[in-house]
Amino acid sequence: MRKFYLIVFLLLISFVNSFAQDRQFFAGFFPEAALTKKFKNDQKILFKIEHQDILYNNSGDQRSELQFKHYRTDLMSFYDVKLNPSKSIAFGVFHRIQEGANANRLIQQFASVNRLRGMKLAHRFRTDQTFTKGDPVEIRLRYRVATEIPLSGGTLDPGEHYLILSEEPIFSLQGGEFEIENRLVFSFGKLITSSQKLEWSLDFRTDKFIQEGFRTRLWAKVGYFISI
Repeated sequence: MRKFYLIVFLLLISFVNSFAQDRQFFAGFFPEAALTKKFKNDQKILFKIEHQDILYNNSGDQRSELQFKHYRTDLMSFYDVKLNPSKSIAFGVFHRIQEGANANRLIQQFASVNRLRGMKLAHRFRTDQTFTKGDPVEIRLRYRVATEIPLSGGTLDPGEHYLILSEEPIFSLQGGEFEIENRLVFSFGKLITSSQKLEWSLDFRTDKFIQEGFRTRLWAKVGYFISI
């Protein structure tokens, strides 16, 4: 599985880089981990950390350059409340560690999950406001749709694998300038126990569709998630 994952990642780098020869493109490694604490009253608190390292850069003065460079580390926490068995709202805070000025973010979220013949379909609407010293406040509107498909039968049981495909357009406004970003993610996961899962993902992001400098980013992700 590791060899297959590496081969697919390298092939995607080759394809995307050939497509974006005169555009900004970089790829890297993206580990993440999350801990969720559930309460009896249908409320939960989530703590999450994400880390991004650039392994390949084909933008600016670093064209076709292999490297290992820290890009971002994100720390976040959410307070989530279930409205009913299929819908919830959440509020979050976020701190980003990056080169230059760090950033802070406030997040508001509404989520809905439906089950269709063994397949789980999830919708997530999110707004956020990002504050970075020296920059105007960035306001974003996000919508993500994701489908989870068990690979063994109609339900997902401990020890079994699953696939997730998600699509998320993001609309942002900062300093009077409007921009669009898109995120497409393909994940292969394993439910280790009823409270633990491990996921391997390819995360393909494109942005700056309106402003100059169209950019593509490809992340090889691995995530560990635990619920207590």
